[in-house]
Amino acid sequence: MKIHHDKTIDYLSIDFTDEIESKSEYKDGIIVRYNKKGAVIGIDITDSIKLFASSDLMTLQEACALLGISESTMRRRIKADKIKFIKEGKDYRFKKSEIIKLAA
Repeated sequence: MKIHHDKTIDYLSIDFTDEIESKSEYKDGIIVRYNKKGAVIGIDITDSIKLFASSDLMTLQEACALLGISESTMRRRIKADKIKFIKEGKDYRFKKSEIIKLAA
């Protein structure tokens, strides 16, 4: 998986495979790209920071999924102060805009 964020135009691209795009669909600032068999090969998000900032916080699981890392890796980054977080009881929360910056 490859993740690229172009800060100059606020465009986030997530490639699941290196396959050639056959068609794409656009809705509400999200582009879903498909191969010729109809399988999703990637997504693109326009105005990505605005989209992710609209819902302020992410759970640990959501952040891990977006970054493509395990929960144990995320917990190591938290303990090493490599990622900003908010503690709600026992749970960690992360600002979506911060996670997007990390992904880029």
